[in-house]
Amino acid sequence: MKLKDMLKNLKYTGKIDEREINGITHDSRKVKDGTLFVAIKGQNSDGYEFIPSAIERGASAIIANGRTTKITGIPVVHVADTREAMSHVAANFYGRPSEDMSIVGITGTNGKTSTCKLIAHLLQENDSPCGSLGTLGFSTPSGIMSTGFTTPESVEVQQMLNFLKSSGINHAVLEISSHALEMHRVDDVQVDVAVFTHLSQDHLDYHENMENYFQAKLKLFTQLRPESTAIINMDDKYGKKIIKSVKSKIITYGFNDTADIYPLSYALSLTGTTAHISIDGKEIEISSPLIGKFNLYNILASIASAHALEISPLGIARAIESFSKVSGRMEIIPTQSPGTIIIDYAHTPDAYENVLSTIQELSSEKKVYTLFGCGGNRDQSKRALMTSIAEKYSDHVFVTSDNPRNEKLDDIISQMCEGFTEADHSIIHNRVDAIEKAMSRMDENSILLVLGKGHDDYEEINGQKHLHSDSKTISEFGNASSDSE
Repeated sequence: MKLKDMLKNLKYTGKIDEREINGITHDSRKVKDGTLFVAIKGQNSDGYEFIPSAIERGASAIIANGRTTKITGIPVVHVADTREAMSHVAANFYGRPSEDMSIVGITGTNGKTSTCKLIAHLLQENDSPCGSLGTLGFSTPSGIMSTGFTTPESVEVQQMLNFLKSSGINHAVLEISSHALEMHRVDDVQVDVAVFTHLSQDHLDYHENMENYFQAKLKLFTQLRPESTAIINMDDKYGKKIIKSVKSKIITYGFNDTADIYPLSYALSLTGTTAHISIDGKEIEISSPLIGKFNLYNILASIASAHALEISPLGIARAIESFSKVSGRMEIIPTQSPGTIIIDYAHTPDAYENVLSTIQELSSEKKVYTLFGCGGNRDQSKRALMTSIAEKYSDHVFVTSDNPRNEKLDDIISQMCEGFTEADHSIIHNRVDAIEKAMSRMDENSILLVLGKGHDDYEEINGQKHLHSDSKTISEFGNASSDSE
């Protein structure tokens, strides 16, 4: 594509010519002959400093933020915001695929991944081939590819949507993080159905306070077209604020009969959920292996989205029943060991409250052991809160590592332990050792919750990712212990 066509409708300064561009990147290491290099500022580095490297590798043009550049021989396009510009030119380069697709975007602190997978499954099972993009990767009907982000950079988002469209797949479901909204990663994705799950404390290391965090989430809904649909959890106080701000169509869900989608009745157990759901006055009966009231919220959000996409009530009910599970979300890991072991991606105070209160409600007669750590270089204010919640619902807590990154593990654990009011807990730095120790204490009347990692297959320490899987560790130790008995 010609550079001038990529820049169409973008405000910029600088002289351009008729040259062809064959790729876009913000990573100078990926530059090849004919690439447009966008100098964005990251958390740890400034792309402006890598312009010389990009030129050496064959960059054909540069997008920069207006700072003086001593560059000759190739066009330098100056813009006010390079991230915003990157989203725009990436969409142009890939033919603005979202405009010819049906796009569902999901945002919220918790529930994005489960809701994303549910909606994608509902579409697939109702003859609408669908791709999805989120924490679990980029999924198509033919396979899954890891991306490393909940929502990748705008170039990758547009590239993936273009791949789906070119493959004849006209539906996509995207998890959209607050970081992605702040960093313009989805500015040029035309969203048809926007879903709000809920909002609670997280990412305050980045947003600083809850109001900033909310404003980031709100962007997804204020950018909707009038013909789009907002799916809102009206039981959440922030959901009610969003309802007042949107100009699109709105479908609400919740546990109150004032919502458009709500349960008339429901039953929860450790084997799943059954419910009678009202959809605009029509009733359907659903059955799902998903566990807990918080997962019923995710089911309601997916039903509301499917309703907006004109999937029939019967088609919705059948698809929900055939949905099995989401990797690392309230996932029971089968072993030969006694008791029940559940892994979950929970890593916020609200998620801890949801998971642990659910276990207490459904298994009040059992002993509950909880094992978790807190991520390094992330919101420190939630560490003691999560410990306090874990202690409230557990018979014993195992404190361990969970991606300390570049922080000292002892410092993280010290902050976590400020949440304890009693001494009945164990500190075991190595996560594998902690899991094995916790499993060794179990009997048939106990439940072990291993929280924080879910599906993740690594432990990040001092900038290095080391292979680690909670589910694999549990399976190997559980089966080995049984064999040795």
